Amino acid sequence: MGGTADLKLLTADLEVRKAVTPQRETADGHVGPPRAIRDGSLVMSPHVWALAKEGRVFISADSDHAAVLTTQTSYADTSPALLLDVPKGTTAIPLGVFLSQDGTIAGGEILVHIEIDEVVRYASGGAREKVRSSRTDMPLPNTCDLYSGATAVAGAGIQVFSGNFINSCTPEVAQDINWHQFLWVPDVPMFLVGPAALNVYAYASDPGPEYYWYVMWAEIPSSDLK
Repeated sequence: MGGTADLKLLTADLEVRKAVTPQRETADGHVGPPRAIRDGSLVMSPHVWALAKEGRVFISADSDHAAVLTTQTSYADTSPALLLDVPKGTTAIPLGVFLSQDGTIAGGEILVHIEIDEVVRYASGGAREKVRSSRTDMPLPNTCDLYSGATAVAGAGIQVFSGNFINSCTPEVAQDINWHQFLWVPDVPMFLVGPAALNVYAYASDPGPEYYWYVMWAEIPSSDLK
């Protein structure tokens, strides 16, 4: 029997295990049946949904929901507003960076740059921000740290986003809310194989702009890429 005929036979004999909530194996290397909901429809989750269900998606934001992030008055590669430090053995997959300007500055438009790098960029200082899993029971701990106001090792990675924003978020000036806040989502998947870093720079002439913010990413063991 030819290869095509064999494929048709296998397709005809395919059965799926129905369940309200399909379960995942807890170990690698197991062979299992496809899953379906009770009407027989196949369950085919996007990869990020599968990672989130395993507790591998993380979110960081200001710990007390009150303080804003004060950024710089000029660009300096050693002064990122936010820095995601990815350790060796872990691969981080950036999912989004959100910034929302608070108040008005006098120094003209605000510049925002996001870069990724393949080396350790965290040097010292700053605040290690709170990190939580998108699963509230936190089945897996985060291995990456998110810092605000840290000192970074001098250097330049690859810029993956750059934008200019107006200097006021008052209703009279910012009729369109998108002028003073944004959510960056990568256009293509990015795998930051540790040691690595993601840096967010935001700056304007005196005084430095202030932001409410959050950062989202997924973590997998780097060995999963091989």
